[in-house]
Amino acid sequence: MKYLELTATFDELKNIPPVFAVSPERENILRRLDTIFGEPDSEISAALGRFYRERVDAALTEIKAYHGKTPRLWKFYSSGIIIKSDARTFAVDVNDGCVPVQGRTEILLRPGQIRKLADIIDEYYCTHSHSDHISPSLCDTLARRGKRIVMPAESIRRWMICGAVPAEKLRSDHCRAFLNWQGDASGGLDCAMYLFTLSNGKNVFSRGDIYHKEGFDACMDKLRSWKKTADYAFLTPYFTSGDDPVDVLGKKFSCRFIPIHEWEFSHRAFGKSGPATQCYNELYKDFQQWYRLGRMQILAWGESIDLA
Repeated sequence: MKYLELTATFDELKNIPPVFAVSPERENILRRLDTIFGEPDSEISAALGRFYRERVDAALTEIKAYHGKTPRLWKFYSSGIIIKSDARTFAVDVNDGCVPVQGRTEILLRPGQIRKLADIIDEYYCTHSHSDHISPSLCDTLARRGKRIVMPAESIRRWMICGAVPAEKLRSDHCRAFLNWQGDASGGLDCAMYLFTLSNGKNVFSRGDIYHKEGFDACMDKLRSWKKTADYAFLTPYFTSGDDPVDVLGKKFSCRFIPIHEWEFSHRAFGKSGPATQCYNELYKDFQQWYRLGRMQILAWGESIDLA
């Protein structure tokens, strides 16, 4: 993998900032990134690791400097999101990068980046305890600084996060949490749904990895009981049963979407080529209806978008 090819491709993307509108130019560039990311063993490429950390550094610089009135969202690795809303900056499922297995990864944050993240983050939210949805090192740093950390009690116990608030006991004016279940081949575990209310009154929905019908239906019932809508949602299109959650949210709330959980390299077998979870091209297909309506946009690492 060639570092210069990566940076040259991304430089083209920087000339077309993401907005909620159809952009064939962005589609073409992201598909070219798919081809580069899809090379075998790309997760152990020094070039990709360097590129990833540079994108993180650029995002950290932007977040620190941003003081606009419109809330803004930045995309990090896999499911990681940071939102800056007025004077509050909060993170959801920001992780350390590709989960290292036998040392086979270059896509990891450095200690200095963890410290910088802790500098800018006021509140940290984790949906569940899978290691691609949490950064134990960031949580430890935030805890030492007395900042709010929220996650299911099961996640607190598993990762021994000192001072964290159980999501099921959260009381907050700007975030509501509902504890549900993430079912998988290992039997599943607790997973929190979050609804964040931004400074402009818009609501942002996160379901984590609640993929089954019963869990997602319960989330919709909870929104109804709160008398809340979802203006934005960041989620993967994946589900295991029931109606397509993207369609449900899109039709019920006129929701806009930011896809997540793409290119999670820890989900790809060693030495294999092609996508790891979804690639960008697959996300365009999965969200096609909403993209064509100007209600979905894909963000690459470090990119940001207004939540107006």
